[in-house]
Amino acid sequence: MKERNISATPLYLLTVSVAAYFFLIFSGVLAERVDFWSLLAGGLMVFLILAMWADPLFSRLIYGDFREKTWHGLALGLASALLLYAVFFAGNIFLRNFFPPSTEHLASIYNLKSGSNQLRIGLFLALIIGPGEELLWRGWLQRHWSARLGKPAGLLGVSLLYALVHLPSQNPVLVLAALVCGLWWGFQYHKFNSLLSNVISHVLWDLLVFLLLPFS
Repeated sequence: MKERNISATPLYLLTVSVAAYFFLIFSGVLAERVDFWSLLAGGLMVFLILAMWADPLFSRLIYGDFREKTWHGLALGLASALLLYAVFFAGNIFLRNFFPPSTEHLASIYNLKSGSNQLRIGLFLALIIGPGEELLWRGWLQRHWSARLGKPAGLLGVSLLYALVHLPSQNPVLVLAALVCGLWWGFQYHKFNSLLSNVISHVLWDLLVFLLLPFS
């Protein structure tokens, strides 16, 4: 499908809005009324609707990607998730040995699960959060910023923004994890141009790290 460059206004507005919303989520100011997982899932659904409204061809791109690259996307996504988990497994060992406070920072990340049903979290991660983040951050933001600035600049810029919106958490381990994941999935999309593989990788990695084989 031929790429469609949207105008600057919706690109800037959606980028700023997404960044501001994620910033607020990780600052914790919204958590008093609604739990973290509902905020994240709900926000992603709203922003994806806005993204499809701003770029009517976006839904067709997703459908074509999922239909035409199914087996390739599944295999690549599976391999990517397992390799990324291995990277984090090694990183966790390194941080525990050379940055002991990382243990507390990691525990605070897993505290996000407190008070929430594990099945509910798993459904959010698998059906909304994992797919939604890839479609929004890589499939829409990175794709359009890459079309405007060039692929390397789009990849690096969106990956950096993905990490920066986690700064209000005041958790260096979370920010570092977001930067690594942003660069990983950003490069994967840049290299293979497969949203399905990104979605599979993100969903499986989320489930492994948060529910199936957590580090804490």
